[in-house]
Parts: sequence; C-alpha cells; structure tokens
Amino acid sequence: MANLKLVALPRSWLVLAGIITILELLFLYEAMIADLAGYQKIFGVFLGLAVLCFAALVYVAKVVFYD
Repeated sequence: MANLKLVALPRSWLVLAGIITILELLFLYEAMIADLAGYQKIFGVFLGLAVLCFAALVYVAKVVFYD
C-alpha cells in the first residue's frame, strides 16, 4: 500500500486560484461582449487572456497537487 500524507493546503494557493478564476471569467465575459458588438480584434485579445489564465490555473493545480 502507498503511504499518503495529508498536508494542509496553504491559503495563499487558494487565494491565487480564486483570483485567476475570477480573471478568467471576466476575460471570457469581455470576449463575449466584444464578439456581440462586432469587435473581433478585441475579442481575440480577451480570449487570449482567458486562455493564459486557464494555463496559469492548470499550472497552479499542478504545483499544489503534484509537487
């Protein structure tokens, strides 16, 4: 059997994940609004920022759970 240690998750990681999630949702909302208004270049910028936030969120999850 594997020995598993339970370690308390630092509050700073949870705050960072929450901030990144809020930013991602905000960027997705702004991308939707820009698309509805017909500003495709601005849509691309906000969608790129949302993708970067998602990548940062996945990296934070990797660091917390696998490192």
